[in-house]
Amino acid sequence: MTKSKRIVFESKHGGNLAAASQFFGVDKEQWTDLSTGISPCAYPIPIIPDSYFHQLPEVNNETLLAAARNYYQVESLQIAAGSQQLIEIIPQLRNPCRVAIPDVGYQEHLWQWRKHGHEIVFYDGFNPEQLDSLIVHNKVDCVVLINPNNPTGADVALPALKKWQKLLEERNGWLIIDEAFRDCSPEKSFSAFSHLPNVIVLRSVGKFFGLAGIRVGFVLAGEALLNRINEHLGLWSVSAVSQYIAMCALTNTQWQQQQRITLSENSQWMHQLLQQLLQQSFPECEIVQTPYFISVLIDQKKGEAIFNQLACAGILIRQWPLADIDKQFSNSNKTLLRFGLLSEQQKQPREKLQQLLQSIDGGSYSVINSGTNSVSLCKTYSD
Repeated sequence: MTKSKRIVFESKHGGNLAAASQFFGVDKEQWTDLSTGISPCAYPIPIIPDSYFHQLPEVNNETLLAAARNYYQVESLQIAAGSQQLIEIIPQLRNPCRVAIPDVGYQEHLWQWRKHGHEIVFYDGFNPEQLDSLIVHNKVDCVVLINPNNPTGADVALPALKKWQKLLEERNGWLIIDEAFRDCSPEKSFSAFSHLPNVIVLRSVGKFFGLAGIRVGFVLAGEALLNRINEHLGLWSVSAVSQYIAMCALTNTQWQQQQRITLSENSQWMHQLLQQLLQQSFPECEIVQTPYFISVLIDQKKGEAIFNQLACAGILIRQWPLADIDKQFSNSNKTLLRFGLLSEQQKQPREKLQQLLQSIDGGSYSVINSGTNSVSLCKTYSD
């Protein structure tokens, strides 16, 4: 007889439905995917002229770049194949140095800087103000700030950013700000200061516009840094079709205004649902609301139980077991669960999620591998 053992689903990113299907035995088409922060209400794909499929992309599409400059309110920027391409390039532009990275956040920043030999100095992703001491006391050369943070929701205000930029500039340090989730609060963006010689701001059309699949992002920086980044981008990193769709999305101000309202309404629905149903069973949990996702900070065993129960029923959320990455800070015994949004039109998934959350209790559940390709839940009890 094969002895049962406890196993845990691990994924480097949200949206990994193929791996989730293999692990939980749920058909890929049957998932309700709440594991990303991508808007469920995507910009509608326009009719695309045939020429964009037949001709090579423009290397410097001035029409698109002008639309992006207007949208981001800057003069100096460049397009890339999503902010991910830029995250991979930037660590290559400096000799090995000390880089501040949030312990909880989009992990590609950590992996790319570490890959290129830099010394990583972690700071608390729930309390990024901790950066102040690191910068003031010259303990880091570069700072990577995800602002607002995905998934903690932490958001550093402009006065602190201005102070840090000046201190870093005095010793040739860089301030790199990932603003992938900034579109709903553009007044808080650091883009107006992206022309400064030591500032790099990353933006994406994937989250707010719901267009992650077209792989379009922008880097906002001064000319000197842009020239160095351009050397790594290549001639045709963004397809002509993607450029056309991005240009349409960035110039449609009426849709953008409505999208901010829609995201707010969808976020409020999810926030209220989690408050009513999760906090009823787990009153100690902490819930953070953002326009793109809702995060729940909860005891690790209970968080894993919620994740597993939802996944086995076909709803995939994202989990961060903080005991694995947050040992030096305040949340080492907890798990962070991130719930993406459901649109008003997704009535059946909304009803399904509500029913599942109503059935969740305070017990602990483990995923059990019985020696076949199937998994099941086993409820465990503590004294």
